[in-house]
Amino acid sequence: MAKNTNKRISVKWVRDKAKSAYEKKTVCYICATNEDLELHHTHSITLLLNNWAIEKNYDISTDQGILMVREEFIETYKHEIYDEVYTLCNPHHVSLHSVYGKAPPLGSEARQGEWIEKQRAKYQEEYVAPEKLVVAKKTPSPFSPFAEFY
Repeated sequence: MAKNTNKRISVKWVRDKAKSAYEKKTVCYICATNEDLELHHTHSITLLLNNWAIEKNYDISTDQGILMVREEFIETYKHEIYDEVYTLCNPHHVSLHSVYGKAPPLGSEARQGEWIEKQRAKYQEEYVAPEKLVVAKKTPSPFSPFAEFY
């Protein structure tokens, strides 16, 4: 097969085909913002694709090569592509990748999920809705009449 002359990487062909069935949520799983949302796959699609192509002895180095097999790949890894994903805002997505790298290693999926859950728990602990704030009443000190002397 001819070399890929347009320099389009194989995984983009897979993502383009799979995008129509993605179910991105309307808020970030961690902080519930509805701005700048992205879909995070806990399984690196690039690594899955490259390993699968090697295992199957498929040449995905050309547009024609990947287009011939992308539907088979998507069907094989349907669960990883569509179910093991999180909708994250860009800042949380970037933070996750700063911990696990641009293409998180296969086998790190559970750790990524734990990280996401920890971040969500931290956010929920730190955020207290204003209507639920309770202001503790101070008990006057027996020395309060003398406070001006301190």
